[in-house]
Amino acid sequence: TVRVAAALPGAAVPRGGGGLTPTGSRRARFGEEEVEARVLAFGGAGPMHAAAVATELEMSRVVAPVSSGVLSALGLIVSERRRDVTESVLLGGEDLSREAAAAVVRRLGKRGRDELGAPDAELRAVYDLRYAGQAFELSIAGELEPDPSDLRAAFDHAHDERYGYRDDQAELELVTVRVAAALPGAAVPRGGGGLTPTGSRGVRFGGDEVEARVLSFGARGGSSAEGPAVIELPGATLVVPPGWSAQAEGDAVTMERDP
Repeated sequence: TVRVAAALPGAAVPRGGGGLTPTGSRRARFGEEEVEARVLAFGGAGPMHAAAVATELEMSRVVAPVSSGVLSALGLIVSERRRDVTESVLLGGEDLSREAAAAVVRRLGKRGRDELGAPDAELRAVYDLRYAGQAFELSIAGELEPDPSDLRAAFDHAHDERYGYRDDQAELELVTVRVAAALPGAAVPRGGGGLTPTGSRGVRFGGDEVEARVLSFGARGGSSAEGPAVIELPGATLVVPPGWSAQAEGDAVTMERDP
């Protein structure tokens, strides 16, 4: 019945929030950089619930890729082919030398390329470092033949950024070497599009039925739409509630809640 169907989105939204607690701030901290967080809608049903999830989390912006319905499959196509290999070493003091680290990288690089079946794969190295006596490490990207002084400088800076201090007198220890052998993925398909009105239909928002515009994302059309609206993406349906607006931006449609 219509009543049962209208209740289903309310059951889906708490799960869509993933247990996150609204903070009222809408700002999140990732490592050292503070960014304005947005809800990323993916999956065939994700764009239907994205605005409601954003509202529940006290967020005001949503990004719905045009390929939302097949985003995981697209990721597999365009992602690099990579083999990650690691080795625990625990080198410190005079034992932590360019030659010692480079020897481990060469050994891991050969193994990674062999397992990937790609002798020309690009190699990238990351070094897990700590001050002697610590029970945790920080991962520092470095050269394939790293200069210990460069690793020290990068680690001191990262430690100061993360924990608010650095210890110039402490001995540096290299705990683990990580090497990735990688081949580039396929080129990401790029395109643009617009929103073309195709009609209207009755849609329920919060128990009230309103007449919502229906728009199709395609090669041509306008660039924006005001809610209430339903946008038909190639593999998903994006719902724009009242009080929200949508904007076609290249390979995605973005939504923003009115102030």
